[in-house]
Amino acid sequence: MSERGRRGWLPAILLIVAGALVFSPAIRAPLLLDDYFQTAMIEGTYPSPRSPFNLYDFVGNEDRALLLDRGLLPWWSHPRITVRFMRPLSSVLLYAERKLFGSRPLPSHLHSFAWWAAAALAALALYRRALGPRAGLLAAFIFGLASCHTLPLAWLAHREATVSMTFGILALGALVDLRDQGRARSAALATLFFGFSLLAGEYGLGFGGYPLALALASRRAPRGRRAWMVASFAIPATAYLLARAWLHYGTEGSGLYTDPFHEPVAFLERAPARLTTLLGEGWLTLDPDTITPTSPLWALALAALACVALLFVPVRRMLSTGPRDTREHGTWLLTGSCLAMVPMLSVMPSSRVLGASELGIAGVIALVLDRAWFPETPDPRSGAAEWAGLVAVVLGFAHLVHDPVTSFLTSKNFRLDAMRFTEHVKELRARVHDPAIADVVLVRGLSGSVFVLPYAIDARGTPPARWRILGLVGHILVLRRDARTIDVVTRPERGIFPIGEGNLFRGAGAPLVAGDVIRATGMKVTILDVGEAGPRRVRFEFDDALDAPSRVWIADGAEALTDATLPEPGFGKPFDP
Repeated sequence: MSERGRRGWLPAILLIVAGALVFSPAIRAPLLLDDYFQTAMIEGTYPSPRSPFNLYDFVGNEDRALLLDRGLLPWWSHPRITVRFMRPLSSVLLYAERKLFGSRPLPSHLHSFAWWAAAALAALALYRRALGPRAGLLAAFIFGLASCHTLPLAWLAHREATVSMTFGILALGALVDLRDQGRARSAALATLFFGFSLLAGEYGLGFGGYPLALALASRRAPRGRRAWMVASFAIPATAYLLARAWLHYGTEGSGLYTDPFHEPVAFLERAPARLTTLLGEGWLTLDPDTITPTSPLWALALAALACVALLFVPVRRMLSTGPRDTREHGTWLLTGSCLAMVPMLSVMPSSRVLGASELGIAGVIALVLDRAWFPETPDPRSGAAEWAGLVAVVLGFAHLVHDPVTSFLTSKNFRLDAMRFTEHVKELRARVHDPAIADVVLVRGLSGSVFVLPYAIDARGTPPARWRILGLVGHILVLRRDARTIDVVTRPERGIFPIGEGNLFRGAGAPLVAGDVIRATGMKVTILDVGEAGPRRVRFEFDDALDAPSRVWIADGAEALTDATLPEPGFGKPFDP
């Protein structure tokens, strides 16, 4: 290989090696969360059959009643709870690798890492062409090591974000070629790649703002080319959304998801707070708990103003100086990164939804750093120049140091969480000897992972005959009324289950109130008292004796699952984490 060839390949090799090191804990993680659901679907043990193209169809009209009957949906679920995602390409990839590799997670994680590598290399090629060698290399490392990739690498079920992102970046590369060369082949490739991005999942919708932004920024390009830039995404996106509506995909009744087509008012109400959170995470790499949608309004407003104030001067200087072509690329990357956040406002904000936005953010940050650290001519001393230099130091630390370290530590935490969950699974298996007849009652869960536990009892994902979760809270008091009735009580400031954005199964728009009665198979649930955080005292009346032979009582503890021994009638017993 020539010296020039080696120089061209060396950054790509270093980027892949850096990614392998930063994300190594995620690659070695066991199965996590929805991975167990999809194992059951592939093995045919999920209560409702699923095809290889439909492994992201969790709850719909056809099977909601069945899942509630088995207790696999909790008793507090919204009566119209729907969680169905149209991701046929990602689904069939999961199905195929399961048939090829079995239940071993490492080959599947390596498959996920291969998609990350493809996305990172596609981004490197795009950045080099759009931003130049130095800024392009900076952008590629900022993008490739960003924390938005951590969960898609640790969580096999979330690979759809990386698959969508890979094809979306390839499509944008084809659009840049269309802008510069005007070849019909580039327009066709962009349309094809955007189609694959959407078939992988709705994360592909996040790329919709980039073609529009590129068309608006490319004023020197002929109108026909600019029209094709927009059409290359609009055509497959329209087909995807029509098919999604026709096949009744989407979400409803959830606090975690807010589908703009099914719940437009709730979507608009939550959008400003969610957008502020994503801006802080994307541009400033703030930790997820720093600014959240539940933060006070003044904190959200202050965070939004601080983000704009910090970035305005250096970004404006970057866009007003330098070669015209670079300025145009910076403009469409900036605009596209902001528009990419809009579709992601339908889910509780997290770095995991920032993949499409991160592509533009990384490009703009790289241009700001390049302008501040490697100016073509020395900047005269001025307040704007010195402020831009100071901001560049902050952004450089945030994106070149803090974010990669966060990616590594988060990868490590996800792996530890998955390993702890596997220990919980072993403890559950020791208590449930025959899932076909077992009636498992979890008096208290500590995290959302308890909803996955029933599918992890055996290797094929077979859930028990009945699985009931009475509450999802730390401290509770169980009061036994008689042989068939117990009351579950928590502190006045807490609820039996989380409400609002933390509740996957019931959104804040349909709260339970005192006196509500919910009938589940074999059990009647009555809300006795409600506080600011939701129901805090609930009565459970079973159709048969609480100590029926087939019933297994357990509690989720901070370290392990434990047997839950109920008090005698007329007495109470606390359960602490």
